Amino acid sequence: MKFTSILTTTAALVGSAIATPIEAGNGNLVRRQHATSAQFTGFTASCGASSCSYSTTATILPENIVVTLSHTTSGPTIPANSGPWTSSDPQVRLRFTLAFGEYRIVLSDTHQDTAITLDYFSPASDWPGATSYTGPSSFVAS
Repeated sequence: MKFTSILTTTAALVGSAIATPIEAGNGNLVRRQHATSAQFTGFTASCGASSCSYSTTATILPENIVVTLSHTTSGPTIPANSGPWTSSDPQVRLRFTLAFGEYRIVLSDTHQDTAITLDYFSPASDWPGATSYTGPSSFVAS
C-alpha cells in the first residue's frame, strides 16, 4: 500500500470521527455533542385567581444553547403535571411532574439522534400551597 493511500485513509477515518457542526436553533453553529447539564436562570412560578404562569431561561451545556421557556396552566394552583412548555427552540422541551413530595423538572434535548433527559428535583416545600415557587431561581439539571 502506498504511503499516500495510508494518509488518505487515515484522514478520512479521522474526519468521520470528528463531530460535524449543526444549527443550534438560535442561528449559531455548534458541534454535535450530547447535553450533559442545563443551567436554569430566572425560574419563576406564580398563580393568580384563574391561572398559573411559569418562565425560565435554560443554557444547555456543553453546547451553550440558550433557550427561553414559558408556560401557563388554568386554575388557581400549580398542577401535579405541567404538560409541555413553550420553547424558543423546537428541539428542547420542558415539563414538571409532582411525585413522592418532589417536583421533577425535566428538560428534553433532541439536538442529537436520541433525546437526552436532564432532571432537577425540587422539594414540595419550594412550592408552598401549590401557588408559587420560592426555591432557587438558578439551578442545574443533570
